[in-house]
Parts: sequence; structure tokens; C-alpha cells
Amino acid sequence: MKTAAIIGAIACMALTKAAVAQSNLDVSPLQPDYVAVMQALDKNGVQVDPTVTIIHHDGMFLSETLRGGRASIGFGPDRNDPVLRWSRQADGEITFLELLLRDRKPDATKTETPQPLQEVSTIAGEHCTWLQTASKPPAPGTFIAREQNCATEDGIVIETRLLTPNDVPLYHTRLTRLDRRPVTPAEIYPPSEILTPEFWLKPIRSENTDPSQPDFDITLESVGGSTMRLLRHYPWYYREQRDRGGSVSIRIWSKREDQGISYRQASGYRRLMAGRPADDGSPPLKFDEATGKASLGKSETILGETCEWFDLMPGVQDAGNSECLTGDGLPLKLDISGMNLAFPYTATSFRRRPVALSEMRLPTEAFSLEEWGLPAAQ
Repeated sequence: MKTAAIIGAIACMALTKAAVAQSNLDVSPLQPDYVAVMQALDKNGVQVDPTVTIIHHDGMFLSETLRGGRASIGFGPDRNDPVLRWSRQADGEITFLELLLRDRKPDATKTETPQPLQEVSTIAGEHCTWLQTASKPPAPGTFIAREQNCATEDGIVIETRLLTPNDVPLYHTRLTRLDRRPVTPAEIYPPSEILTPEFWLKPIRSENTDPSQPDFDITLESVGGSTMRLLRHYPWYYREQRDRGGSVSIRIWSKREDQGISYRQASGYRRLMAGRPADDGSPPLKFDEATGKASLGKSETILGETCEWFDLMPGVQDAGNSECLTGDGLPLKLDISGMNLAFPYTATSFRRRPVALSEMRLPTEAFSLEEWGLPAAQ
């Protein structure tokens, strides 16, 4: 079982790297439209799951990795960033989405110029020439891997292998089928509905109100000048945090389901994750940080309202989330900690009032492909 898990992990990494190799190899002339099916191999060259289908059109790539009926799909240009990924279950349901864009330091991903290996191969009837790229070590004594790609004359990578310094293979993928043909934009662009908050926030089932969980609108501030706004329309929660440096973090989630959206934007970094419950056993996204509720045996009065302190992450060693809650669950003070940092927030205003789910909004650019450096669907 353990060996199978290791092989599966290497295979999955292999297929991801194969897709990246297609986009990172600088070739001339421009790669044609094509559909390629790649197969992961173990250290003995035996085929292992999963397989990946790579579709290229006009500098854009879609890679679909299939394992046990579940598909992991990636979409992006001929560079490694930005990236759009989503997951589709065997029944067609899409349950996960991620958009990630970060400002990479120039030296962080620097690699040596690809060098020819004076080696050629014929794979699935296609001739290719081998090139090798070695990562520059970030520090003396750091492990260096060598990536070898075999590319056709028109720049399509049809075999990829990553080797340790002593030639132990970390991953290995090889072409099984290549079809050079016109590809339409509709074949590679993501479904339009998954690029809307409505898709991810649509209730899974009918939801009844809970009189013990009234709607609220709370504003809190930290001693450092950061602000936080909290909304509740049970089971839906909204948390918007803005720091003095301009970063913003927004989370919208359901307390009843593993369902919601998380968005963060800071200097040179932007990430959006969205999820809905999956029925295939895949691990859910955890939007709610609470892992329990243990009384801390103390209370305070804030803005004329009495609240009691609770530890909402009891037993967690590397992070903490303590809140001072009123009898009906309004958090009037928060003490959030993690990575040796503490973020205490105190309410400056609060109202018990009706809150509509439509008030829990993301920035308009959050789901815009153009804002992520990706071309809009045609």
C-alpha cells in the first residue's frame, strides 16, 4: 500500500511536470496546435497511473490528469504563472478551483540554459532531440535535480524525466499519442460558470434559519490599524480583513458544508480558492478555522455587551483562534495567532440586523481572467 502511494505521488508529480515542460521549453518555430497524451512511468519504465492529456492552442495549454475517474485540470499560458486549476468528479461535478498569481523573484526560479545531450529518440513514431536543464542551487550543498526533455522539431515535448545527481529518476513521462490538429478555444477554456461566485455559493440543500444564530454586521480593529468586517446570515459567514499595507483577505463560507470562497491579495501575490463538497472521498477544503469550542473561563464587556472567551482551536499547537462571544454568538473580540504572530481585534461597532447573502461580495476582478493575466474566453 505504501509503495503504491509513493508511486502514485511520483506519477502525479510527473504529469504536472510534463505539462510544465511543454510550456517552459523555449523553441522555434511556435508550437502548433496539438493534443498529446502522456503516460507516467515508474523507475522500471512500467506504466503507472495517472495519464494526462495536454491540449495546446495559440500559446495556451490545458492539461487534464485523470485518476480513478476524477480529473485535475490546469489552464494557462506558455509560462508557469499564472495558473488556473479545477477538479471534476467522475459524475461531472466540479468541486474545486484555484487561481494563483505571485510575483517571483528573478533569482528564485533561475535555471541553466537548456543544453543539448547529443541524444535522439523515436517515441510513438515521433522523432525528438534531448535537452537537459539543471536548476541553479540556491545555496551551497543544496540538492540539484536535472530535468531532461525530448522535443520534436516543432517544439512538442514528448518525453520528460527528472533525475537526481546520481541518476535516480524522480519522475518519468512518455508520449503515447500525438495528434497535430486545429484546436478550438472551446476545447481549452474553463467552463464559464465556474468563474462566478454564484456557482460556488449556491446552497447545496434548502437551509432553514436558526433563531439562536441572528444575523449580524460587526466591524473590528487591531492595535496595528488593520480592520475586519464580519457578517453572518446563518449558515453563511463573511470575513473581510484589510491591513494598513493594502493587503486584503476575504472569506465567504458555510458553517454547514465544506463550501465557500477564499480570496487574498497582497503585494505581488493573489490567490483565490473555491470549493464545494465532493462525493468521491477527496479531502474537502476547510474554510472554517474552528476545530472545537472550549470555554476559557473569562468574560469581558465590550460596547456595553457582555461576551465570554472561547478557544475555537483547542489542541492546535502552531495556531490559535480565541473569540469573545455574546450569548447569541457575536464575536466582539478576536485573538488570532499563527507563525509567531498575534492579531488581536476588538469590535468598534456591531449591529444585529438582517443580512442578505448578496452583501457578502468579492472584488469584481476576483474571477476576471484578464486580471489574472489570462486571456478571456472567446
